[in-house]
Amino acid sequence: MSDPKGVIADTEKGASMRTVWFLPWLGGTFMFGLFSVMFNVIWSIAVASNVQFLLRHAGVTDTAVIVMIVLYAWIVGLIFAAYGALSARFSSMRKLPLMLTGLLSLLCGLWLWIVGLQGSGGQPAEVWGGSWELFSLYHAWAEPVLEVLQPYTQHSEIWFLLTALLPIAGMVVGVGVDRYPAVTGRDGKVDHKWQWVVAAISAALVIVLTITLMLPQRPYIAERDFPVVDGATAAIPFAQDMLHELTGMSRARAAHELKFNTTHQAYVNLIEKKADLILVAGPSDAELRLAKSRGVQLKLTPIGRDAFIFLVHLSNPVNGLSSDQVRRIYAGYIHNWYEVGGKDQPIIAYQREENSGSQTYMQKKVMAGHEMAEPPRELRIGIMGEMINAVADFNKDHNALGYSFYYFANVMHNRQEVKFLSIDGVEPNKEHIRSGQYPFTAQLFVVTREGEKPRPSMQRLLEWLQSEEGARAIERGGFVALGS
Repeated sequence: MSDPKGVIADTEKGASMRTVWFLPWLGGTFMFGLFSVMFNVIWSIAVASNVQFLLRHAGVTDTAVIVMIVLYAWIVGLIFAAYGALSARFSSMRKLPLMLTGLLSLLCGLWLWIVGLQGSGGQPAEVWGGSWELFSLYHAWAEPVLEVLQPYTQHSEIWFLLTALLPIAGMVVGVGVDRYPAVTGRDGKVDHKWQWVVAAISAALVIVLTITLMLPQRPYIAERDFPVVDGATAAIPFAQDMLHELTGMSRARAAHELKFNTTHQAYVNLIEKKADLILVAGPSDAELRLAKSRGVQLKLTPIGRDAFIFLVHLSNPVNGLSSDQVRRIYAGYIHNWYEVGGKDQPIIAYQREENSGSQTYMQKKVMAGHEMAEPPRELRIGIMGEMINAVADFNKDHNALGYSFYYFANVMHNRQEVKFLSIDGVEPNKEHIRSGQYPFTAQLFVVTREGEKPRPSMQRLLEWLQSEEGARAIERGGFVALGS
C-alpha cells in the first residue's frame, strides 16, 4: 500500500528519535546512580568520620563549625559538578536531557524522605529513628554533618531533604557550565571565568575558617575545670547551653560531650560523689533514704519552673480534667472515659518507673497522699519519651492517658498526635506556668552536697546559675526562670 503523505515514515522516524533520545538518557541515569552509590560508600568510609571529629574538636567555635559545614558541602557539590562537566564533555546528548539524568535519583531521594517523614510522624526530634534508615543510606556522605547540625536547628528534616538535592544540583551546574557558550576575549582566547569563581569562593572559605580557628577564646570557666554535671533528660538542652556559654566550646561539641542519666541515676551519682551537681526535679523518698544512709545531705536550690502535664491522643474528645479526676483515675476509682465526659472506652493509664522524676512528682504533688493503683507491667514506662509515644500510638481506640513535663513533651519529644489536657480549666503553657495559674508546676533544682566547700569553678557555676545570664539560659532551655 502506498504512503503518499509519508505518514508511516514520519511515525517510524519519530519512534526512532525517541529511542535514540531515551536509551542514552537511561544509560546516563544508570551511570549517575552508580557514581552516587560509589561516592557515598567511599566518602562515608574515608572522609565523613574524620570530618565529624574535626567539627567536634576542642577549640572549634560555633562560627568555625558553620564555616566547616559550608566548606564540606561546597566540596561535595564541586565533586558532583565535576562529574556533570565530564558527562557533558563526553556525551552526545543535549543539555536538558543530560541534566535530567539525575531526575530518577532525585525522585528516589524525595520518596525516601517522605517515607521517613511519615514514619516519624513529621517530627524533627525523630529524624535519627529507624524510619529514616533508608534515606540515611541514600545520603551517607551527609550523615555526620547532619548530626552535628542538630544543636543549631529544630528543622532537621528540612536539612535531610536539602542533602538529597545537593548532589543533583551540583551535577546540573556542572553540565550547565560545560555546555555554556565559551566567552572569548579580544585576543580570541577562552575566558576561564568559572574556574576563577570556584577558586575564589574556595579560597574565601578557607581564609574565613583559618581566621575563626585563630581567634582567641576567654571562657568564663576553663573546660578542664568545669564541674561534673548530671541531671534529668528534660534538662539536657539547658545544660548544653550552659556548657557552651561558660566554656566557649561549640554547641556541636557541647551536645556530644554532655551526657545525662535519668533523674534517679543522677541522684545516685551525686550521692556517690560521681557528680558535682545535678539538674533535676525534687528527690523521691528512696533517694532521700539513700543519701541519709551514705551520710550525705542534699542541698536543693530552685532555679526554674516547668509544668507537669497530662497527655491524651488528639482524637480523644476529652480536653481537660480536674485535679480530683486525675487523682481518682490513678487511684483506680475511675476506669472509663465516659465518667469524665469522653467515649465509653476504658482508660489506659500509663505510669513511669519508680524514682523517675515524673513518677516522683506524680506521687508527691499530684496524688497528694493518695495511693496510686499498681499498673500492669506493660503499662509502666521506663523512658519519658516512650510515655509520649505510647499515648500517640496506642491502638485504634486512642484511649490512653499519660504524663510528662511540658518542655520535654512540647519541644524535645513533640508528637503531633498528642494533645495536652487542661487541669482545673487552666491550659499548660509558659504564661500560666509563669503566673502560677497552672496547678501542677514543677521546680527545676540545682542539687549539691550540703557542707562541702565548692572549688572556685564550682562556685562560679553556682553564681552564674542564679545570675541574669543564667536566668536567660534557663529560659532558652525551655524552663521559666524564677523571678521572671
